[in-house]
Amino acid sequence: MATRIPEDVVEQIRDAVNITDVVGQYVQLKKSGRNLFGLCPFHEERTPSFSVTEDKQIFHCFSCGRGGNVFKFIMEIESLSFPEAVTRVAELGHVNIDLSNYADHASNEVAPNSQQQQLRQLYADAAALFQHILLNTKLGETALAYTQQRQLSPDLLETFNIGYAPDENNLLTRFFAEKKLDFNLLRHSGLFTENSDGTLRDRFVDRVMFPIKDGQGNVIAFSGRALTKRENQPKYLNSPETDLFNKRDVLFNFDLAKAEIRKAKQVVLFEGFMDVIAAYRAGIKYGVASMGTSLTNEQLYLLQRATEHLIVCYDGDQPGMKATNRVITLLHNDPRFQLSIVTLPEQLDPDEYVKKYGAERFRDVLTGGMETAVGFRLRYLKQDRNLDNEQDKLTYIDAALHELVNVSSAVERDIYLNRLSDSLQVTYEALVTQLQDYLVDATAQRQAAPQARHEIAPPPQVHQQQAKLTRAERAERGLLNLYFKLADVRVAMQNQTDFHFIHEPYQVIYQLATTYFAVHDHFVIAQFMDQVTDDRLQGLVITIDQMVFDEQTVQEQFQDYLRALQQASLEQQLSAAQTQLQEASRNGDSIGSLNAVQTIIRLKRQMQPAGDSDVG
Repeated sequence: MATRIPEDVVEQIRDAVNITDVVGQYVQLKKSGRNLFGLCPFHEERTPSFSVTEDKQIFHCFSCGRGGNVFKFIMEIESLSFPEAVTRVAELGHVNIDLSNYADHASNEVAPNSQQQQLRQLYADAAALFQHILLNTKLGETALAYTQQRQLSPDLLETFNIGYAPDENNLLTRFFAEKKLDFNLLRHSGLFTENSDGTLRDRFVDRVMFPIKDGQGNVIAFSGRALTKRENQPKYLNSPETDLFNKRDVLFNFDLAKAEIRKAKQVVLFEGFMDVIAAYRAGIKYGVASMGTSLTNEQLYLLQRATEHLIVCYDGDQPGMKATNRVITLLHNDPRFQLSIVTLPEQLDPDEYVKKYGAERFRDVLTGGMETAVGFRLRYLKQDRNLDNEQDKLTYIDAALHELVNVSSAVERDIYLNRLSDSLQVTYEALVTQLQDYLVDATAQRQAAPQARHEIAPPPQVHQQQAKLTRAERAERGLLNLYFKLADVRVAMQNQTDFHFIHEPYQVIYQLATTYFAVHDHFVIAQFMDQVTDDRLQGLVITIDQMVFDEQTVQEQFQDYLRALQQASLEQQLSAAQTQLQEASRNGDSIGSLNAVQTIIRLKRQMQPAGDSDVG
C-alpha cells in the first residue's frame, strides 16, 4: 500500500538538487548581484523581476508575488501536486531515489478527476493507441511504410510519439466507449466530431498523427497528416482548441527543445513539423515550429524566456519568403531578440534539403548561412523587379534606402551602402546623400509625433501593488524575522503568556514556525516552505526572510515590536469599547454604557508605558 513521502526523503531530494539547475530548464537566468534574474514564467513581462536566491534555494517574483522552494516552482509551472513535484524534481535533478512506493499518494493530494487531468489522460491514451497501431499492427503497415519513406526512423517515431489513426469504423470512439468515460468529456476533448443524432465519430481518420505537447511534455492536441488524398479534406488537420490547447500558446517540440535552446543559446523557428523533425535528425535539436498560424506574442514570450537569438529558417519558396518577411515586420524595433535569417537554396524546405544534401550540409548552411533581417529585406525587396529597367531600379533604391533608415549602426549602414553601390552601379556618395535626406525626414517625423512612438512602446510591466504597512504590521514582520533567525528570541517568545499576532496571516505563519522549530534547530527557508501551502503566505515568508536587522540592538528591537503589538491590540479593544458605548447610549442602555466606560478607562490606563520583557 502506498504511503506519504517521508520528510527525510523529501529533504534528501531537496538537498541533492540546486534550484538554479531546475529553474534554469524553464527560465533563462542571468547573474545580478548575489541573485539570478530572469523573466517570470508565471506572467508576461519585458523587464526581469523573477529572482532565484541560490544560497537560500528559493525563488521569488517581485511583480506577481509568487515564491517558494524548488518543489513549489515545479508545482506551479507544471500544475502538479506536492508528491508529483517531489518525483519530478528527483527526475530533473537525476536523483536516484525509488519513489514508487509513494506514487499513489499523489492522487490523494490533487483535485480528484478534474477535467484537465481527465483530458490529459485521454490524450495520453489516444497517443499510445495511435503509436501502437502504427508500429505493431497490420492496420498501420501502409502508414509505417510512409514514415520510412519520409526517413522517420523507429527512434524518431518514438521520440516524437508519432502514430496512425486508421480508417477503421470509429476505432478511437469504440476504444474509449469500453472505458465508460463521461460522454461530455469526450464531446469536449476535440478528438471527436458529433453526428446530427448526437453520437460521436472519430475526428482523425487515415492520418499519420503528430502529437502536440505542452512545455512539460504532456500531449494536449494532435495534428494529423492525411495518408491518402481525399476531396475537400485538408492535408493537415489540427485539433480544435480545448481547455488544454490554445494554438497561440504552443510551439511544436518546445518540450524537447527548451534545454537544447538554452545550451545552444539560440533557437531555430521552422514552418512545419517535418522540418523540425528533419532538423532533429540532422543534429539540430533546438528547432521549433508555430502551429500553422502567424507567430504570436505568446509564442515569442516562450522563446524569450529561453534565448535572445532567434533564427528564422522558413521554406525557401515564395510563400516561405513572405512568411519570413512577416516575422521581420512583427519583430521590427523589438529589443527582445537578435534576429537572424536562413534561406535555403533552390527554394527547398528543410526536410527536402536534408534529404537531398544530407545532415552535414544542412548544419553547415544553417550555421554559416545566417544573414541579418536587413540583409534579407534588401534581397526580398528585389523580388519581381527588373533592375535593368530604370524605373524598377529607382523604385528599389528608394525602398532599400528607406530600409536603411531603421539601421542604427553607422558601420552596418556603411556595409549595406557599399553592397548596394557595387550591385547597382550607383556611386556610394549619391546613395549616402539620398539616405541623409531620408534620415532627416525620419527624425522630423519622430519629433512631430511623440504620441505615436508611445503607442508602439513595450507594454508596461505588471507590478504587484504594495499596500502601505501599519506600524503593527511592520512590527509583526520584524518580530517574525527575529523569530526565524535567533534562538534567544524564540525562547523569549515562548515565555510571552497569551501572546498572539494582530493580523491572521502573521499568526498563521507563527503557528507554522512553532511547529517547524519543534523538530528543527535552525531556520532553512527552502525547508520551511514545504509547510506553507498558501501562495500568499509563501510570498510573505520570503519578504520577511529578506529583512535585515541590527545584531547589536536585538533586545531593543524585540521590545519595540512587542510594545507596538500590545499597543495595537489595546487600540483595537478601545475602538470596540467606544463603539459599544455609542450603541448603548443610542439604545438608552445605562448599564451597558457604564460597562463600556469602565472598559475604556481600564484600556487607557493599560496603554500607558509598560515594563519590558528581556530576550534570553
